Amino acid sequence: MKILTRRDFLKYSATYSSGAMIPHAIWPAALSGISQFALGATPLNSRSQSTHPLIVVFQRGGADGLGILSPLDDPDFIAARPPEMRHKKNGAALEVAGTPFYWHPEAELLGQLFTGQDLSAWLAVGISKDTRSHFEAQELIESGLAKIVTRKWRDQQGVSKNQDRYLGNDLIFAGSNSLPQAFLGLSGAMAVRDLQSGMPIAGGTSTVDSLKAMLQFDLGNPATQQIKSALTNIDFVNQALGGSSKKIEAYQTAGLAPYPSSDPGVGLRSVARLIAAKVNLPFAWVDQDGWDTHEGQPWRLNGLLRNLGQALTAFSQDMKARNQPYTLVVLTEFGRRLRSNQSNGTDHGHGSLALLMGSHIQGGRVEGIWPGLKASQLNHGADLAVTTQIDAVIRTLV
Repeated sequence: MKILTRRDFLKYSATYSSGAMIPHAIWPAALSGISQFALGATPLNSRSQSTHPLIVVFQRGGADGLGILSPLDDPDFIAARPPEMRHKKNGAALEVAGTPFYWHPEAELLGQLFTGQDLSAWLAVGISKDTRSHFEAQELIESGLAKIVTRKWRDQQGVSKNQDRYLGNDLIFAGSNSLPQAFLGLSGAMAVRDLQSGMPIAGGTSTVDSLKAMLQFDLGNPATQQIKSALTNIDFVNQALGGSSKKIEAYQTAGLAPYPSSDPGVGLRSVARLIAAKVNLPFAWVDQDGWDTHEGQPWRLNGLLRNLGQALTAFSQDMKARNQPYTLVVLTEFGRRLRSNQSNGTDHGHGSLALLMGSHIQGGRVEGIWPGLKASQLNHGADLAVTTQIDAVIRTLV
C-alpha cells in the first residue's frame, strides 16, 4: 500500500487549495474503491428520508433503440438490416401510429415491466446537435441535466437564482466507477460502484484514522478542510449503512428479484441501499457501459439487455416493497444507424429510445412521435430522426 507522507500531503494540498477535485493519486490505496469524490466544504449530517430521488441509468456508447424496441414489419427496417440483425418477434406488438413494435427477446423483463404498467418507452429521443462524438454528446447531455436538476433543488429550497451549483447536506451519488460530468462540482457528490460492504476502505478504519491525524498539520489550507469533510462524509455513509465498529452486513433487497452482479445492477443496488438507509439522496446516476456495438451487435445486445432488465426489475420490486417514491430514466447519448454495417453491427446514429420507470410514471405507454424510416424521414437520409429532446424528457420528469 502506498503511504502518504506529510510532505506528500502538504505538496498536494498546496497545489489543489483552489477547491478543485482532489485527484485520485493523492489518496492512499486504502481508499482506492472510491473512484471519485467531489469534496464539499460542509460534511453531511442529515438522515431524513429522501422524498423522491431522480435516478439516471446511462447507456454509455450509444444504444441502438431500433434494436431494443423494433419495427420488425416495417419494409424500410427489413431492407436496411439482414435477417441476422433482426430479432424474432417476442410477445404482442405495441402499435404506434400504425407501426407495430416488438421488444427484443432478451428484453423480455423490460416487456414484463411495460405490460405490468411499471415502465414506459419514449421513441425517437436524442439531442438537437448533429454529432457522432461520444464525448461531445455525453457532455451536452450531462451539462444540460446538471442545470435542470440543480435548478429543481434550488427552487424547492428557495435558494437565490444566482446560486447555480448544488449546496446542502444531501448526498449526490453515482453507483459507477467514476463521477459523471453531470455531478462535477456538486457538494457532497461521490462515485462508488458497490456499497455491498459499505464504503470500500482497504486496510480498515485505522488507515483513515491515520490520515485524519495527518490532516491536523495543515488546518489553514482550504484543501485540508475539504479532505477532512470528505473523510467525515465517508464515516457518515458507513454509519448510515449500519456500521461503526461492526462489520457492515450485505444489503438485502425487499423485493423478490435479486440484483444481478453486473452493471447496472450493482450500481442500482448501491442506490437502493442508500435510499433504504434514509440518506438524503435527491439525485443518483448509474452507468451501463458496452453499448458501442460496431460489430457483433446481436450477441452483445443479448447480455446488455438481459442485465438491464434484471436490474430494473430488481429495483422496481425493491422500491415497491419499501413504498419508496422515485423516478428513473434510462438514457443514451445517441442511437445507431438504421442500416447495419459489414460487421453485424451498427455505426453512430442520431435518435434512440428512452425508458421511464417510477412511482409516478404511468407505465405501459409509448410516448413520443414516431418519425418513420423512409429516406425522406431519416436524419441525413441515414439515421432515426429526433422528435423529442432529452432535456424535454428530463423536464417532464422533474
